[in-house]
Amino acid sequence: MSNVIKHHTAGVFILSDGTPGKVLLQLHKKLGKWMQQGGHIESWENPLEAAIREAKEEVGLDIAPYLPAPSRLDEVAEEIPLPGYILEEHIAAHGAEPDHYHIDANYVVRMPEQVCNPASGESRQLGWFSEDELDDLPMFDNSRIIIKRELAKKPATLTTIADQEDHK
Repeated sequence: MSNVIKHHTAGVFILSDGTPGKVLLQLHKKLGKWMQQGGHIESWENPLEAAIREAKEEVGLDIAPYLPAPSRLDEVAEEIPLPGYILEEHIAAHGAEPDHYHIDANYVVRMPEQVCNPASGESRQLGWFSEDELDDLPMFDNSRIIIKRELAKKPATLTTIADQEDHK
């Protein structure tokens, strides 16, 4: 398997923090399936930076404030927050692109439901969907499984450091 091609990609499942919870999906232009935001990691990016960039480009939302920040360990290393899911996805050959795999680091973000404003040339077919609506959407089963798993989780109550200090 030494000649298997693998690309590094990053994405983000954006969930609303409301009740009921919803997920923000876009209709992939080439695949015709509803998907989370994401794409290839550029040579100058780590997975977290790529997920933030892809969300900004594809849906026009800044997800950075809803993600943990990297932390400097020492003068040579920074700890990058772990994604919620790392998937290895088979991508069938299409056009000039050969059969290959994506190593896909997917973050999970909970934030208020917002109106989206994607960059020019990005998908205009976007929507916030509840769990009940997922079964009627053309999408990959792996995405549907992850979304339902995440929507079933009770969102953690967000507290500030000051709130935590008050309760000591």
